[in-house]
Amino acid sequence: MDKQDKIVIFAGIVILIISIAGIVYHEKTYVATGEEVKKTEYVVSWVEYSDEIVDNGFVGRDGWGASYSLDIDYPSEGKEYGVITAVDIILEWSDNLDFHGLILPWNWSDLVEMNVKIDELGFSQSAKGYGKIELHVEKGQPQDFTKEAENETQLYEYLAQNALNEVNCKINLSITPKPRFFDRGNDFTMRIVYHYYVPEIKVS
Repeated sequence: MDKQDKIVIFAGIVILIISIAGIVYHEKTYVATGEEVKKTEYVVSWVEYSDEIVDNGFVGRDGWGASYSLDIDYPSEGKEYGVITAVDIILEWSDNLDFHGLILPWNWSDLVEMNVKIDELGFSQSAKGYGKIELHVEKGQPQDFTKEAENETQLYEYLAQNALNEVNCKINLSITPKPRFFDRGNDFTMRIVYHYYVPEIKVS
């Protein structure tokens, strides 16, 4: 057997090995892609909670303003996937100088205007009043559902898409004190009550 024959035989062996390797790889790939990934069905329900912030202040002729961070304060797992759905802002005050019934029967009550803005909830509204003002914002509550997922990590990724676990509530106050030359403003109490839902997950 001369040198050229040996080269031909060697080349044939190499081609045969490559062909066998390709067939084996193709078979493994076919088996892997043909296997179904096992999924688990999860049942997600929502539990409602609420928190409250109480603040006291003074509003004078220059007005008053503050921002409040409303976040989900829930000790268990799942709060980062919670959804804030409603906020109530209640402002109460009593006139520091009460001239009702003195001299003339005019309305000496201080008029206060409150402006509230919560960008995350698409809310911006103002209201005026004497003694008390209330504003309410609400979005639809999340619905219970079932979902198939490969694992809880995949399920949490889905929940994170609709999570709203923190909003910024901006409040500004202005006042028209009466009588104008004597009354400098009023003390007030601000209550912010916000409601949220936290997911509770069970395997079906």
